[in-house]
Amino acid sequence: MKNLLVLMLVLGMVSLANAAMTLQISVNDDKDPANSEYTITEVPSGHITLDLWTPGGILTDEDQGDFALVCQTLKGTISGGVVTNEAWSFCGILDGAVEAGVPGLAEGEDGVWGSVYIMGYTIPADSTIFDDIDFHCEGSGDATIILYSHDWETAQEIDRVTIHQIPEPATMLLLGLGGLLLRRRQ
Repeated sequence: MKNLLVLMLVLGMVSLANAAMTLQISVNDDKDPANSEYTITEVPSGHITLDLWTPGGILTDEDQGDFALVCQTLKGTISGGVVTNEAWSFCGILDGAVEAGVPGLAEGEDGVWGSVYIMGYTIPADSTIFDDIDFHCEGSGDATIILYSHDWETAQEIDRVTIHQIPEPATMLLLGLGGLLLRRRQ
C-alpha cells in the first residue's frame, strides 16, 4: 500500500510538472478561454492582435517548450511579436514556422514560432509572454488560429481560436447597391 501511495505521488508530481507550462492565445488583449471564437468585420483588410500568455505560470527552471502559432495562409497571415519582459531572455519568437521546419503543421499553414525556456526566472500566472502578434485576414469565412507545442519531431495542439471574418454591414450594403445597379442596367 505504501509503495502504491509513493507511486501515485510521483506520477502526480510528474503530471503537475508537465502541466506547469501552459500557453494560451488571447485576442486584442482579451484573455479568452481556451478554444474561443472571435468576429472581425473589416474583411479582407482587418487586423487583430494576438498574445500568448500563461494562465498557470511557468514555475521551475525545467519548464521549457517550443511552440508554433499558425493559420491557413489562404485565410490569413500571422507575423511579428515581441517578448514582454527583458528578463525572460530565453524566450523568443520568429516569423516563418514552415521555413523553420516546425513538424506537424497541416498543409497550407504558416505563422510564427519560438520557444519559452526559463532559467533562473519565474513567470507568474496570468502573464503575457509574447505580445503584438499580428493576424491579418486575407479573405472572408472562418479562420482557425492554432497554437502547437512541439519537440522538433511531433506537434501537439494546445489552444485554438476561431476568427469569424464577416464583411462589415456598410460593405455588404455597397455590394448590394452595386448589384441592384447592375441588374437595373440590363
